[in-house]
Amino acid sequence: MFFEQDFTASQPAVLSVSELNDRVSQCLQVNFPPLWVAGEVRGFTRAASGHWYFTLKDAGGELSCAMFAGSNRRVGFVPKTGDHLEVHGQVSIYRARGSYQMVVDGMRQAGLGALYEQFLRLKEKLQNEGLFDSSRKKPLDRIYTNIAVVTSLQAAALRDVLTTLKRRAPYAKVCVYEASVQGEEAPSEIISALLRADESKETQVIMLVRGGGSLQDLWAFNDEKVARTIASLTKPVVVGVGHESDVTIADWVADFRAATPTAAAEHVTENIQVLSQELVQAVGEMRYAWNRLWMEHSQRLDSLVREMPDPIQNLKRSAERLELFKRALETQMHAHWQLKAQAVWHLRSSLICPTAKLAAERDRLERTEAQLPLLMWQNLSRCEEQRQSIMDLITELSPEAILKKGYSYVTASDGTFVKSTRDVKEGDVLDIHWHDGQAQVAVQKR
Repeated sequence: MFFEQDFTASQPAVLSVSELNDRVSQCLQVNFPPLWVAGEVRGFTRAASGHWYFTLKDAGGELSCAMFAGSNRRVGFVPKTGDHLEVHGQVSIYRARGSYQMVVDGMRQAGLGALYEQFLRLKEKLQNEGLFDSSRKKPLDRIYTNIAVVTSLQAAALRDVLTTLKRRAPYAKVCVYEASVQGEEAPSEIISALLRADESKETQVIMLVRGGGSLQDLWAFNDEKVARTIASLTKPVVVGVGHESDVTIADWVADFRAATPTAAAEHVTENIQVLSQELVQAVGEMRYAWNRLWMEHSQRLDSLVREMPDPIQNLKRSAERLELFKRALETQMHAHWQLKAQAVWHLRSSLICPTAKLAAERDRLERTEAQLPLLMWQNLSRCEEQRQSIMDLITELSPEAILKKGYSYVTASDGTFVKSTRDVKEGDVLDIHWHDGQAQVAVQKR
């Protein structure tokens, strides 16, 4: 049954197109929070404002996408038609046309999620090992005259580096070590080239460079063996890969990370114009210093010349001192000669004829021989008198002489001397000795 609608009845307020689009946009934002969507790029365009517009397509449908300049500047590559991308953003409505679209705030090439996670795990591992620490990195000199460049011969980065070095540092010698910078063989070739450059005695600094690209394109610079090789080199390493937004593991391990290959070439050299200006300035400073030094020494020489005495006067005074010394020496030598002459005269006076001296000594010997018996008899008489005197003294002091004077001594029965009453007791038999005999007595009372 068909019912005819009565449009004259009370109806809700009529919405404008803009109001309806706003409500739909709010509904989409509430029910579809920011999310990732994968698809193939079609119709990519870049507006003069810097915004990107493209369609994301798969086998069953299409999705209009817009990425504003503030967001796409953070992307390290520019997508092109046919690329498979994973984009992140908010589903919304383009009010001007009422069309459904996605406002993209981030993108990556499809399949990079696992690769990026591998990149983060390796970064964390090497960072925990200290390979990123600034303390282990070698300092760079201001100027290098022997530079090794590791890159592909077909790379645009090599042309940029050589052009920069030719313009900026024609004094530098550049040696290129060829290596693939993309693909499966790239890590091993990069390692081999780095080691050969490091072994060269002429190499002062090593530059590892290549142009920008996607994460897959730059994956050789995220290889763990490449990173550890860079850390083990004895020569300083400067890495310049891609654009300023491209950052690889090799950048963090290197002794210096340059934003681009051109920046790497600029960092390892000094502009020849700057050096020329410094040389001119140094020459001027040296000339000024030399002139000042020459003036100071000239003034000092003039001062010394003024203070220097007249050589003729010095010679005259030296001649006078020499004459005085000569006279003093003559006087001293004359006095010394006189002393020696007097000594010789005295010695000559004291000399005696040997025959006369021998006769005198013979006479003295004969007199001594004649006097010797008398002297011996006199000496013997004196000795005899001394002996007799000693014998008389001994006899006078002998025990027998003392006993004759009325003294006696007492001995015990065993012949020992009794010297004190404490040495005897009642009943002891004692011997009393006199000069003409002895007698025994018994002790009755003590």
